[in-house]
Parts: sequence; C-alpha cells; structure tokens
Amino acid sequence: MKTFAGVYDSAVMWAAGNGTLPRRGLEFTMSLKGPMICTMDSGVSSRGIFYEDNPLQKSSNVFMLQIILLILAHRIVYFLLRPLKQTKFVCSVLAGILIGPQVLGRLHVFGKKGLFPEKEMVTTSTVASLGIVYFIFLVAVKMDVMMLHHTAKRAITIGSLSVIVPFAATVGATFLHPLSGNQSGMFRLLFASGMSVTRFANAADAFDELDLLTCQQSQLVLSAAMLSEVFTWLSLIAGICYRHRHISMIPAWILFTVVSTSAVAFALRVSAAKVIRKLNRKGVLQVNEMLITSIMVIALLTAFLTDLIGSLHLGILIMGLILPDGPPLGSAITGRAEYMVKEFLMPVFYVLVGYSTDISSVHWKDFVAIAEFIGIGFCGKFLAAMIGALACRYDLPNAVMIGLMLNVKGPIDLYLLMRWKNQKDVTEATHAILVLWHILITAAVTPLIQKLYADIEERAMWKRKSIRAIQTSSNYEEFRIICCVHGMDNVPGIISLLEASNGRSTADWISPVSAVVVHLNDLVGRAAPVVVRNDKQERRIQTNKSDAIAHEFESYTRRSDNPVAGLRNFTVVAPYKTMHENVCHIAQAEAATLIVLPYWKKINGSGAGDGGDAGEAAIRHFNCHVLGCNPCAVGILVNKGLGRCMGSNAFAAAVHVAVIFTGGQDDREALAYAERMMAHPMVHVTLLKLLVRCPREYVEDMLEKKLDDAMVQEFRARGMDFGCGRAEYYEDAAVDPMGTMDAIRRLGDHYNLVITGRQSSLITSMFERSLDTMTSWGDDPELGIIGDFIASEDYNGGKTSALIMHRYPSKMTESGKRLIVDYYDECLLVRSV
Repeated sequence: MKTFAGVYDSAVMWAAGNGTLPRRGLEFTMSLKGPMICTMDSGVSSRGIFYEDNPLQKSSNVFMLQIILLILAHRIVYFLLRPLKQTKFVCSVLAGILIGPQVLGRLHVFGKKGLFPEKEMVTTSTVASLGIVYFIFLVAVKMDVMMLHHTAKRAITIGSLSVIVPFAATVGATFLHPLSGNQSGMFRLLFASGMSVTRFANAADAFDELDLLTCQQSQLVLSAAMLSEVFTWLSLIAGICYRHRHISMIPAWILFTVVSTSAVAFALRVSAAKVIRKLNRKGVLQVNEMLITSIMVIALLTAFLTDLIGSLHLGILIMGLILPDGPPLGSAITGRAEYMVKEFLMPVFYVLVGYSTDISSVHWKDFVAIAEFIGIGFCGKFLAAMIGALACRYDLPNAVMIGLMLNVKGPIDLYLLMRWKNQKDVTEATHAILVLWHILITAAVTPLIQKLYADIEERAMWKRKSIRAIQTSSNYEEFRIICCVHGMDNVPGIISLLEASNGRSTADWISPVSAVVVHLNDLVGRAAPVVVRNDKQERRIQTNKSDAIAHEFESYTRRSDNPVAGLRNFTVVAPYKTMHENVCHIAQAEAATLIVLPYWKKINGSGAGDGGDAGEAAIRHFNCHVLGCNPCAVGILVNKGLGRCMGSNAFAAAVHVAVIFTGGQDDREALAYAERMMAHPMVHVTLLKLLVRCPREYVEDMLEKKLDDAMVQEFRARGMDFGCGRAEYYEDAAVDPMGTMDAIRRLGDHYNLVITGRQSSLITSMFERSLDTMTSWGDDPELGIIGDFIASEDYNGGKTSALIMHRYPSKMTESGKRLIVDYYDECLLVRSV
C-alpha cells in the first residue's frame, strides 16, 4: 500500500507540474484526510467459478455471505445464551464480533481479503445506515406521545434526575481524567450526554422482547426515556452554538427550536388525523400502498435533511412522532416494514458493528480506565433513578428495578459510538472498549430486571389475593364481573351469562351485578400498551369494534327488565403474551369477583379466535396466563349457542343449568356461581354430585371435604326455599374414567349450560391411573378433564355450552388452610341466615 501510495503521489505531482492536473485538483487531492484506497472496479456479480472468477471479489456475493453468516452465528449465540436470559441485541452484537475480522476473520478466507475487504464494506455501511434509520423511524411511529401525560409527575422527577446527575458526574470525570482522542469541550459534553441518556427506541425494543411493555415500571421508564430524548435535542443545539462561539444565543435557539418543531409537528399530526378520520368515514379499512411508500420515502428525505446539520436520527425521530400510532396508519406501516427492518437491515448493522470493533487493540489498562467513566455513568443513573423512584413513593424493589431499566443499552448507542470513531473523536481501542462495556452492562442488567419483576409480581399477586372468591363474596357489595371480549361473536353469550347472574329482583340476599366489559386488541403499530375507558378516550384508539361492542352492552342495559347495576367499558391494546397483566390489573382495581374469558377455539361460528391458527394460539396462551395469575375467580365460557336464550329484553324461555360437582375449590366456585343463578326466576339449576371412589394410596383432605359438604348443604337449602322445581339434586357413582363419562351423559341433553370446576384432585388421581383416557381428554388443560369432555363433540353432540370455573391458585400451609376453613364456616353461616 505504501508503494502504491508513493507512486500515486508522484504521479499527482508530475501531472500538476506538467499542467495536466489543474491546481484546484491538486489542492483537493492534498486536502484529503485518512487512507486513500484506489482499486479497480471488479463488478457487482461474478461470472462464475468456471471462468476462474473469484466470487469473494464481488460486492453482492460478499454482502450476501455476511448476512448469512451473521444470521447463523446469531441463532447459535442466541441458543447458547437464551438460558441466561439474554436479549437478541446482546446475541446479535456478539455474533457480529464473532464473524468479524478479529475472530472468524483471522482465517484467510474470511479475513479482510475475503469476507471483509475494505472496498466492499461501503455497501455494508450504506445498508447498515439505512437499517438504523428505519429502526428509529418504526419505533417512533409506535410511540404514544400521550403516554407521558399519564405518568407526567413521576416521569419528570425520575427522568430529570437520571439524566442530570450522571451527565454532571461524567463531565467532571472527563476533565479530571481525559479520554484518549478528541479533547475538546464540545466532545466532552457529547460523550457525557451519550453515557447518561436512555434511548427510547432501545428501551422499547428491549422491554418488548422481555415481555415487560405492559408493566407500570416499563411505562414509567419509557416516559422518562422520552424526556431523555428531549434532553439530547437540547444538548445538541447547545453544542452547535458552543462550537460556533454563540454561547449567548443558546437560550434563544433552544426556544426557537422547541416552538418551531412543536408547531410543525402539531400541524402535521392534525393533518394526518384528519386524513385518517376521512378514510374511516368512507369505510376504508386498509391504507393503500402508495401512501405507505410515500411516507417511507419522506422519512428518508427527512433523515437526509437533518443529516446535513449533523444529526441523522433527529429528523427521523420527529417524523415518526408526527404520525399517529396504531391503526390504521401506524399499524399498516409497522406491519409491512418492521419484519424487513429487524430481520434483514438490522443484521447488516450488526455486521458493521463487528467489523468496526477492533478487539486486538484493547489493552487491560485501557479497559480498566474506561471502566471509571462507565461506572460513574451507570452508578450515577442507577442511584439517581432509585432515589427519584423512592421520592415518588415506590418501594425499594421497584426503585431498584426502575434504576436498572434506565441503564438498558441498544443499537442506537452503538450507532453513536461508530459516529464518534469515524469522526476521530475516540480511538480504535476506546471504541472497542465502549462497545464491550455496553454489551456487558446490558447482559448483566436484563436478567436482574426479569428476576426482580418476577419477584415483585409474585409478592403483589399473593398480597392482593385476600380471599376474593364467589363463595366468600359479601352479599352487600356489588358482584363485579370482568367480561373479556375479543370480537362481536363473544357478546351474545356473555350477555346471557350476565342476565342469568342478575337475580336480585327476586332474591334480596343476592348482591347486585355490575359488569366491566374489556375489549381486547392485539398490539400492532404501537410501542407501548394502551388501556382506556371508552367514554373517556380522546380518539387515541380508533376502532369501530370497540364502539360496536360497547353499544351492544349498553343496549342490553337499557332494554333489560332487570339491568345490571353498573356498566363500564374498557379497551385494551397490548400484545397477547402480556395482555393478562392488563386484565388482572383491571380486575384488581375494580375489586372484581369473576373474570369471564371466551374459549380460544371457534365453535359453531362463535369463539375467541379471529385471526386463524396464530390468533387462536395467542388467545389460548392468554387464557392460560390469566389462569396462572388471576386475582379472583375465572370462568372460561365455551359458547355453543347460549346467546340464543335471550329475547328482546329477557330470557325467552327457561334456561336449564347443570353443575357437575366432584369436590375441590374450583367445584365450590362453580356451585356458588350456580347458586347465584338459581335466584333468577327463569333459571333452573341441577346439581350432579359425582361420588368418586378414592384409591387406597389417596389421602383424603378432611378440611376440603368439610367445605364441599357445607356448600352442597347450602345449595339444597336454597333450592328448598325457591321450590317449584327450580333446583334439583342428584348423586351418581364414578368408579372409573369411563364410568364418570357415562354418569355425565346420563344427566341428559336438555341443558343450555353446564358449569364445572377446572381441577379436582379426585378426578385427576382417577384418570392418572388410566393413561389412555388421560391422552383422550388432555388436549385442553385449561378446561380440565371434565370440562374438556363437556366442550367436546362426545357430550350432547357438541351442542351444550360450558363454563369452566377456576379459583385463584393457592399456596397455603395446613395451618393457613385451617384459618381459611374457619373463615368459610363463618361466611356460610352468615349466608344461610
């Protein structure tokens, strides 16, 4: 290279001396900084190995091979590190370093003459820049700018402390112990800002992967991260004024930038909202491709214009914030572009990260020296955020978790480090050390966050479960039911269930019913989940389905002869994998006694599934998650025509309900709910108690048996009070699994609804001895053995609806169970008076 450079310089000087090269060309040539590489154009694609053409000398082949190797390396690293609770970001960066010049590139075929030739890295760098631009844009499109309003006070306190304290501490550290590289005061401010700011895109992407988007801590951290982005913009403006010696103009420029940006953003957002409302009025449900393409091109143009002033991500972030999140526009953009960006463009970015990280230049002494700055920034942010959270009345575990969440790193931080390296602000060694420390921090923080969140949720779950069940509910408080709805198909069956539950007009001992309708929507086109009251939403959730569902329940309340005491409508937009947390939080806030979930499988045109196999699988997992962390009783409704029982304002005919009782807390919940239905004049309840033969090795719990007998006696006493055949009681023997199924079939086929408990230790013990039977009736464990049989085609030809009851999970010792038994006895005594 030196020989070629010397020949090139001699040729330039000779050409200039002979007048062949103009003086301006000589000045331009001599003013170039950095290495100059002159190569022959070898073309984009290869003619083939049969023409003795090396494929690794063609840019397209090298580019494709880089992507293939990164994806393979990422899968391997992710498989190895996933048990350690590592995110895809950490695995992707490690994979990029693994296939980079410092590891796999040390082999001759993969080195700088093979997989990473300098002349071909221009293509990789260009595509990587495109990937990071669209990554920021898509995350910004999914931002809910109204989210900051809900946690404004806490976010301002925590966000301000978590930025100002580490920023001031890092600036002071850079003056005491300067970094190797750019020593200007401007870069010291930029370095301190980069070490102290939490990027919204990084945090949102990490929380989404960790299934933490719905928790309150993550929403607070995302709000604080938005404040951090504002701080970044303001520090950039101040830095530009400082560089041009216009320090006195900093306040004026900041004010001008804030006002002008806010005005333009508001005007464009209002215009976009008008366009969307116009499309909705015309009934246009899908955004055409021309509009999406235009927006993507405008996003690139915005990034180009703001890159002219030295900030590539600023314009693209503002552009994404302007567009309304969620359907129809935000969902259409993210739905069509997100997979391509994350699975194709971003891997190219990680290839570039691996290429630019020179691990061989790292020395232990420098690694420890950089640790001082990293430690000051990390500890300053962590302590400041924790103190702010404690000041906002968070307990210590939540404060620690918030402090750790604000230290999450991501691809935007690495992009900033590469810009510093390319601008010669930091050396090769400093850049590599900073990249390694970012990986180490994220790798250490994310498992701690998951562990803390699991412990916090477990403590909160058992703390809030203070014996709130149907069988122990007070007769003087509202019987609140959380009605989860996925679509219009779920509405008729749940309305019929509400009507059957509301028998207060004929029985004063039954407490009034109030309903909380929760319309569940999958999170598409948003970064953070949204939970709003339908009557208070400000067009943030534009969905006609929510309005139609709310209208159906309101119409039932208006026309019913015995309407529910209260009706509230909520709309939840969250990913199905974490949606159960939103539902449980609503149930806890509303002090609900029962959560009704539609069955995940679509049966006879009715069911929860509305998105094919993938949608049904997501809803099934959602139901299982609710069963695992519910704060009250849960009923899974398998609707096979229950809605046809309703007339215009009441039941058109008598509704026959059967209860299959074998014992246990779930069956007691089912019987208590059926006892409540018995108070309705049009509901007839039949109780079938299966006398299960206990195996010799089974130890019967006498406390549980006492509770079972008390519930059955109370039901029979209530039935005698009503008379007129409103309540019937049967007993049948259940010797073996087949005998149990035959006993249920003998019950008859004229029932509109069959209620049973999900779990029974006696039934489980019986069926465990028959593996073939367990295999036949174990397809849907969320329904239980008997519930699965009732919901199948083998019972009444699949024409009878079923309600599978489940009480909240219990982890009680023997002494604790005795206290609960005493409490139940007291409640049963009071209710029988």
